[in-house]
Amino acid sequence: MPLTNIPLAGSYVTSSWRVFALAFFAGVFSATALPPWSFPLGIFGFSIFFFLIYRCTILTRAISISWLFCFGYHLFGLQWISNALMIDGMKFAWLLPFAFVGIPAVLAIIPSLILAFFCRISLPAFWFMVVAATLWTLTEYLRGHFLTGFPWNLPAYIFSFSDPLLQTASLIGAYGLSWLVILFATGPSLLLVKEIRYLLRYKVFITLLLLIPLTLWVFGTVRLNNNSTKLDPSYVIRLVQGNIPQEEKWSPKFRSRNIERYIALSTMKNSQNYPNLIVWPETSIPALIEQDKEIRDRVTHFLEKETILIAGAPSLTQTKPNQPLNSVFILTPEGDIASRYDKAHLVPFGEYIPFKGWLPFPKLVTTFPDFKAGPGLTSIQLPVVGNISPLICYEIIFPGNVVSDDTTKRPNLLINLTNDAWFGKSAGPYQHLEHARLRAIEEGIPLIRVANTGISASYDPFGRKLSEIALGKSDYVDQNLIKPLDSMTLYAKIGDTVYIILTIMIIVGTILGKLFCSRKISGTSCPSL
Repeated sequence: MPLTNIPLAGSYVTSSWRVFALAFFAGVFSATALPPWSFPLGIFGFSIFFFLIYRCTILTRAISISWLFCFGYHLFGLQWISNALMIDGMKFAWLLPFAFVGIPAVLAIIPSLILAFFCRISLPAFWFMVVAATLWTLTEYLRGHFLTGFPWNLPAYIFSFSDPLLQTASLIGAYGLSWLVILFATGPSLLLVKEIRYLLRYKVFITLLLLIPLTLWVFGTVRLNNNSTKLDPSYVIRLVQGNIPQEEKWSPKFRSRNIERYIALSTMKNSQNYPNLIVWPETSIPALIEQDKEIRDRVTHFLEKETILIAGAPSLTQTKPNQPLNSVFILTPEGDIASRYDKAHLVPFGEYIPFKGWLPFPKLVTTFPDFKAGPGLTSIQLPVVGNISPLICYEIIFPGNVVSDDTTKRPNLLINLTNDAWFGKSAGPYQHLEHARLRAIEEGIPLIRVANTGISASYDPFGRKLSEIALGKSDYVDQNLIKPLDSMTLYAKIGDTVYIILTIMIIVGTILGKLFCSRKISGTSCPSL
């Protein structure tokens, strides 16, 4: 049935522009299910989209519908990116259209090309929904790995409002959970198809789909109820959030004041023991401390014996010419550098310009030339704590890629240093926080997240929040050392293997099924319903 004559809730969509508008607004509506809005009914925007694709028979129109839906989804979900361009006044204002509209437009291309081919394949309605969920999640997987990857706002984060619903990520990760989320969202699509909504087999299928969140909730509730948070009350970690405005962060005239703010927050007394570990955020020390022992002494003079400071600061490569690195330093009370980690996964256009000879865009961080990537993830040994996995900002958003491959040095703690001041009081810091939390659940490793501003917080290995410093607030919070799970989660052991195998089986099975069904049997071909 052509798109110009779609039965929808008892009426007909009689013109293409209305269908295209419906696709766009369904995408926007779907994004409202993401944090920080977490409007659960938004998930049914996907139902409208898959219904439109199911009834479409024209490839070019299906591409348009798919692109408009994905464009609306990312336009609303990524609106916060534009905030970063306003930090330096009007200097980057000319890039606003590229950030606000261009990024969602580009991200919508791959899904539109892959999903649109549904209209060329005649499938039983129930199997169409399975394939729809599979291919949508495949496009998300490709987005998370293509070029440098950008796995932001995966459908799995729609369940961020509920700790129990997220627990399945410990088995199948963010991509597997995303597949279940979209499969659930396809169920109401069948209710919109007039010809099949009353058929018994589809009623059964829809009922099974609607049981997905209930099943996830039961599993998650049992898992959480059977596992309490384990703490070491003798070891205290202090999270320090300075809330330094981005426009003042690198200014020489504010450097002393900024450092003193972090020192003041670090030395405040409370009823607990003095902290054993103090964590400052990404580039909290705006100086090359490796070359400047005087500044190192200044930022560590307050440390008591055996107290350790973890802080972010820039550093330089040893090669000529020197290139800047975005680093995490482990500092002792004597002002010595015990260890260092260099950020390995850099932010495109923020820390370097990809395809520099081809793209005429400036880098947002203008204080330094293009940063150089570090050699890769590592584990750093700390007294009492054991191994930690330091992660800087953006590195925490990548499922299955937050700990080193050396299983003999598996970390007991994820420590994420970030600076979300670029994005102001927008959706960005909240979404970034939820991405970090899901890594703790996937890996079964507790998380300490410290932001210059953004949201600083601590989570146990089940993603339960233990402490928090709100967005836009200058403060500190003390957290007892959180213990990891006694054994690795299934996802930590095998990564995305389950998701990848399932995807391959569904795609290959669909292709083989169509090849088999394309053979004429008694003068007829396979039915479409």
